[in-house]
Amino acid sequence: MRLSDQVIAEIAKLIQVAMLTGTDIVDNLRMLEVEETNNHLTLTEQYVKMSEGNIERMLEQVKEMHNGTSNTWQT
Repeated sequence: MRLSDQVIAEIAKLIQVAMLTGTDIVDNLRMLEVEETNNHLTLTEQYVKMSEGNIERMLEQVKEMHNGTSNTWQT
């Protein structure tokens, strides 16, 4: 059994997120949910939805932080 390209890409993304946020990669990897499909491990649909939601929330927080910082500099 092998990891699918989808899982490998997710691991790469988790490493990037851990580096950007200063979080422990082990905690991020523990959250991975996989299932067997055609002799490959793929991400579960539930995990994909959760992961996408987390990324969207992080991006919103970054935008809010950026907007707050920009407003402070302009005054």
